Amino acid sequence: QPSDIDDISDEQVFKLIKASNFDFPSTAIGTHNVSRVTEHTVIKSAQDMMDDVEYPSEALVLQLVAQQTSIPVPQVRRLVQGGSSILIAIEFIPGQQLSSIWPTLSWFGRLRVAFTMHSYVRQLRKIRHPRSSVPGPMGGPDEGGRICPSPVFGPIVDRRGPFASYADLTHFFNERLARLLKSQRKQPPSLETFTTFDDSQPLVLTHQDLNPRNFIVGDDGRLWLVDWAWAGFFPPWFEFVAMRRQAENE
Repeated sequence: QPSDIDDISDEQVFKLIKASNFDFPSTAIGTHNVSRVTEHTVIKSAQDMMDDVEYPSEALVLQLVAQQTSIPVPQVRRLVQGGSSILIAIEFIPGQQLSSIWPTLSWFGRLRVAFTMHSYVRQLRKIRHPRSSVPGPMGGPDEGGRICPSPVFGPIVDRRGPFASYADLTHFFNERLARLLKSQRKQPPSLETFTTFDDSQPLVLTHQDLNPRNFIVGDDGRLWLVDWAWAGFFPPWFEFVAMRRQAENE
């Protein structure tokens, strides 16, 4: 459906941003550092870490999820070039964060939410895309790998890569394991006999921040999943580990 910022210039968008509160409460799209510029639209900065990115991964993911699943996600309105960064205009979702209303839910309400979340993860894992063989954020069909953000990489440096293939991602983790074991004087005979990185399943689309603050109980009664900045193609088990790591940072 038409957006209320479709027919204005980028310059006018920046004026709206300047006039708004850029630290708008996180019910807008699940995270801070967003700007509600109109009644129906919020704007956030793209989190892509590479200078040559033409289309933000988060915008690509939102479009893919909307096309291939029934998960309620905000609609991408437009992109705005903001100097060296790209801004994403996204549909504002009226409602309340799950984190704020969770204590008030009945046991049946909580069970319903849990089953809904499980359904969303199952749908994400069924998504197929030409980029699903390349670890990390979404990119264009002719792009190589992008720098990978993931809580699984650890709290100190949570962005690694880029990785051109699944094998490269596996090698990265196994090499780091070998270095750790060597530093502890426990170097295994060979990596082939001591590999702990589980790459036994295909890469799947992973949200990586399934925190109650990123679920909006909409005024329409639906459970919206927002803030896809961490999303990308990773091993299935990344979802659980990332969820635990994100919860530890709350």
